Amino acid sequence: IVDDEMGPRESLKVILKPYFNIYTAERGGQAIEILKQIPIDLVTLDIKMPGLSGTKVLEKIKQRDPDIEAIIVTGYGSLETAIEGLRLGAFDYIAKPFDVNHILSLVRRALERRNASLKLKQIKSEFLANVSHELRTPLSVVIGFVSILLEQLIGKLTDEQQRALERVYKNSEELLELIDNVLCLNSLNSGDFPKIEKEFDVGAMVKETAGRYKKLLGEKGVQLSIHSPTTDIHIVSDPAKVGRVFQNLLHNAIKFTLRGEIAVKMHRSVNLGVVNLEIIDTGIGIPLDRIEGMFQPFQQMDGSFRREFSGMGLGLTVARRLIDFLGGTLEIRSQPNIGTHVLLSIPYRAATQKTGTSDH
Repeated sequence: IVDDEMGPRESLKVILKPYFNIYTAERGGQAIEILKQIPIDLVTLDIKMPGLSGTKVLEKIKQRDPDIEAIIVTGYGSLETAIEGLRLGAFDYIAKPFDVNHILSLVRRALERRNASLKLKQIKSEFLANVSHELRTPLSVVIGFVSILLEQLIGKLTDEQQRALERVYKNSEELLELIDNVLCLNSLNSGDFPKIEKEFDVGAMVKETAGRYKKLLGEKGVQLSIHSPTTDIHIVSDPAKVGRVFQNLLHNAIKFTLRGEIAVKMHRSVNLGVVNLEIIDTGIGIPLDRIEGMFQPFQQMDGSFRREFSGMGLGLTVARRLIDFLGGTLEIRSQPNIGTHVLLSIPYRAATQKTGTSDH
């Protein structure tokens, strides 16, 4: 219950307390702090408040969790403010003074909608996870067998057969990467995503990932250079998640670089407890006002780019969500027709083995 007036606030509390767990706030800022600390299903919100207005509070609530229901409370009989609340996603509005039965009915219906929405999300999440897993297994088998054929382990191939199988292999790899990103995003959204930390070599991970794209880089005539310290960078973090972030970012750089070169740089900052990875390309670039939007799911710059470049626009979304999960940062600097510079900072714990003293 968010209301700067004690009378209406306490009245609502008395009405709802027998049926629900109630928290009260006198100011919008206080309400936002409660939302950060406690899982809330529904908010009753006074529109006319000093400081942070009710509409601003509602905007922040919906940004945090669009499924939290809100009921607008207005003592001024202002239809305009009530409609503004509905536009922002409120369930309904009610005028002071309250009718007890009406407010109880309204709250229960709002909670029914929230429960239905959460249940639907769970069903969609489980469906996506199951479908993705079911697709991944046979696709991995296809890739494995095509790889065996390409290596000519069970017989020589004609040039035409080689080209056909290479096309199957390339498209299967693209599809597998898409499925992996869907699975990853689904796990992040569901909260079922444990951090599994162990020691690994960042340089080896970078080189192994880059090796997967050797043929594609050769076909495009794009040069890839890797700049690393003279000593190995052994760290303790989650290698699978760090690897997925780097793979998605490198894949994007290769996809959108039609000519020129891509440079990968890595170094460790011991004082800050982070490993920094940079990916610098001479690709098509991104306009400044579009960069932040590219982190949203299913985003490419426009329809023409989607037609020219395959994919569903999940790579950057997954990379940003994963690096946030790991506690790191991801920054993109880019200019159209000049290229893109990605700066990745990964926090870590020190590995047990010595890595030399040249890090700084």
